[in-house]
Amino acid sequence: MVNLIVAIGKNNLIGLNNELPWHYKEDMEYFKQTTLNKKVIMGELTFKSILGYINKPLPKRTSVIATLTDYTYPGVEVTHDILGYLKNFPKEEEIFIIGGKVIYDLTLDIADRLYITHVNKEYEGNVFFKEIDYSKYKVISSKESGDLVFAVYERIR
Repeated sequence: MVNLIVAIGKNNLIGLNNELPWHYKEDMEYFKQTTLNKKVIMGELTFKSILGYINKPLPKRTSVIATLTDYTYPGVEVTHDILGYLKNFPKEEEIFIIGGKVIYDLTLDIADRLYITHVNKEYEGNVFFKEIDYSKYKVISSKESGDLVFAVYERIR
């Protein structure tokens, strides 16, 4: 199953100069618990951003970098064709698309589930998620906590 996980602020904001515009411990914990022991796929800049934060790939997850460059990193899988990779990914296994914008734009239309943390507060930023047609999804869970709403949407087939 192809899952997409993202925190989206007002006006579809998702980033500020290759970083998150906000820092919510609860959202970081949700991301960790949701993706733990799963395969995560991301763009090269997102991977480098993670290295900048924690100096290593995400622990207890298998990282895949989708890139058009020759970039490699020890112990990390690389693909130059994210759509082909996801198309051939075993349906019975879960993979999480974790960013950035270009990767989200390429994969939104094939994701089976969207794990969206809606951030209901104004922040400054310069990277935005494209419009989601929510009529193509049903809400399978939603939990409100302060400024955040943790929602899971499943594609209607």
